[in-house]
Amino acid sequence: MSLRQSWELRNSAAETLIKVECRIRDEMRAATLPELVALFESFSSARSPGPEWTRSFDGLVEHVWTWCDPQLIAAMEQEFRGRGPAWAAVANALLPEYGERARARLERPPVPSRVPPFSLG
Repeated sequence: MSLRQSWELRNSAAETLIKVECRIRDEMRAATLPELVALFESFSSARSPGPEWTRSFDGLVEHVWTWCDPQLIAAMEQEFRGRGPAWAAVANALLPEYGERARARLERPPVPSRVPPFSLG
């Protein structure tokens, strides 16, 4: 592969990621409580231990705190808090304090962009 082809591939990948992020934004804004709960259930730390879980889960939480209604997030937190200690990590990630930290990680010098600079896990 030539340097030019590599650069074109890089640009295509970046454009694809932007399109996917825009789609995720739209779907998260329209998601219902049962849909978001089902998505978070797939991130049970008991079923997915290790650093892979953390990297992927942290990105999901950033997206939720960026795109979802705070009342919906509060309802999710209560749902997972009621499930007991096995779900504490998920419930804690849905607390307002965690959301503030997640948003702060995304606040960087203003750069024109269609989507926030989410973590890539």
